[in-house]
Amino acid sequence: MRRFYFQGQIKIDTVIKIENELFNHIINVVKIKKDENFIFFNSESGNYFCVLKNIEKRFGEAKVLYKIPENEKKSSKISVYQCIPKGNILNEIIERNVELGVTEFTPIISERTIKRTKELKQKWLEIVKHSTEQCGRTDLMKINSPIMFNEIFNNDIQGKRLICYENSENLIDIENYKGFNDFHIILGPEGGFTLSEIERASEKGFESVSLGQNILKCLTANILVVGFISIFKS
Repeated sequence: MRRFYFQGQIKIDTVIKIENELFNHIINVVKIKKDENFIFFNSESGNYFCVLKNIEKRFGEAKVLYKIPENEKKSSKISVYQCIPKGNILNEIIERNVELGVTEFTPIISERTIKRTKELKQKWLEIVKHSTEQCGRTDLMKINSPIMFNEIFNNDIQGKRLICYENSENLIDIENYKGFNDFHIILGPEGGFTLSEIERASEKGFESVSLGQNILKCLTANILVVGFISIFKS
């Protein structure tokens, strides 16, 4: 069943007018036909089973039939601080983090970050929305504007704090994370972190962890550690 994010209130037995970009996506791209069913959702309302009742030249109308029961939401969170990699790899990292249940994502500029930007790109927000539609979540992963590495520590961060470091003597271990609901994970760029950055993170309560003997690419490291934490928390 196709799911579409609707930015507005969703109520049973109401008719929702579908316009602009959403209309184009549902009608022209996905090609939902009249009398076909789909799901509208958002974090405030949840998932609703709908039927497309009418298609005009510039808008459509959907009838909201019923709310789909949901599992009880967890109060825990995963926050990821990802140093920006080269090229468009960050796009795929954002997509995978949505799928893995990350609640908040912050791009980071470290000493060895090659590609630097302080701009919150519209493309990232679109990836979050479309990935959420596909993976079954109702809440949109919060994505922040890029910040410098040292800005991570400006806020009081509570919960289990990890920084992935290839030279760490601590292999990531599920037994060390029992009793924690909130996780904050810092992941480096292609060139890794400098020793001064690791020391700075350590001063702020971040435990350095190794992901194994092999040197991993940014995307691989991100999926491995976030997937590990996501499965552990589920």
